[in-house]
Amino acid sequence: MSTNYAEAGTVRAPGRGIVFPNPFTLGTYRVFQRNKDVFLKLWKTELWPPVVEALLSLFAFGFGLGVYIAQVNGQSYIQFIAAGLIFSSVLFTASFECMFGTFIRMQQEKVFDAIIATPVSIEEVVSGEIFFAAVRATFNGTCVIVVMAVLQLIPSWWVILVPPVALLAGFMLASIAVVVTSLVSSFTSFNYYITLGVIPMQLFSSVFFPASQLPENVRWVAFLSPLYPAVDLGRALYTGNIHAGLLLNVVWILGLTVFFYLLAVNLMRRRLIK
Repeated sequence: MSTNYAEAGTVRAPGRGIVFPNPFTLGTYRVFQRNKDVFLKLWKTELWPPVVEALLSLFAFGFGLGVYIAQVNGQSYIQFIAAGLIFSSVLFTASFECMFGTFIRMQQEKVFDAIIATPVSIEEVVSGEIFFAAVRATFNGTCVIVVMAVLQLIPSWWVILVPPVALLAGFMLASIAVVVTSLVSSFTSFNYYITLGVIPMQLFSSVFFPASQLPENVRWVAFLSPLYPAVDLGRALYTGNIHAGLLLNVVWILGLTVFFYLLAVNLMRRRLIK
């Protein structure tokens, strides 16, 4: 593949091959727009599953398992799990979109090759992929909020700030998925990340139960999970339990987002210009 691609909006560290891209460019938006247009053409099969999934999860866990659980941290179990399911949906949507979706566009459909032949750079292609996955993940997570609103189970107006948190978390998780995609050679290799990354993040990030209930010697697994600070922040907003300590969650999420985004862009760039 030719390495003669656009350099607009990209900064390189002196003497190194590391790039520091600007994710807010017209090229990034065009890649996002391309993915969005394809998604909307398939709306009959793409738009309704998140709502149905949210309903099934809430009824199965909230009204099913919730019957046997009185309260969790002073709230009903269905309200506790609702915030967790928002970010569980974000996790799976962002991860799968930037694993299977990105891999197909890159390896099988050769969409990346076609785009990079235009003035759009590799960095913009990767940024557009991540942005699209983050927005799609936010939409799916917001579906859970809508379902909870219909059921009149939202305790605080602070919930309107949950989608921006979901967008940031989606961007972070999509970046992690792109890192994985840049390293694998086939679909089967994704099983490692799904089994050792995605599933543990869902199970041990306070989605279904408070992380504080874990034994002390394994509690660090939850606190090191990239998903945990997002779930913790989102649940605080969902319930209206706002306090200064949440700023640490914001800083931690921002730091992880920047780190994994830069790693994703540089690893994918290295793969595409081999």
